[in-house]
Amino acid sequence: MDIFAQLAFDKYASYIWFSYGLTFITIAFLFLRAKTAHRDTIKQLRIKYSRDS
Repeated sequence: MDIFAQLAFDKYASYIWFSYGLTFITIAFLFLRAKTAHRDTIKQLRIKYSRDS
């Protein structure tokens, strides 16, 4: 069984690989956005609670 033959997907290869790529890009974008939002929230909480001390 040749792996590259399995990955060819016949005439639907461009659609399938485009879909895989778009899915990967979307997941990466959402991950980075969540990571940035988390970092910003932690920064805001540190600023808020450092003023209250």
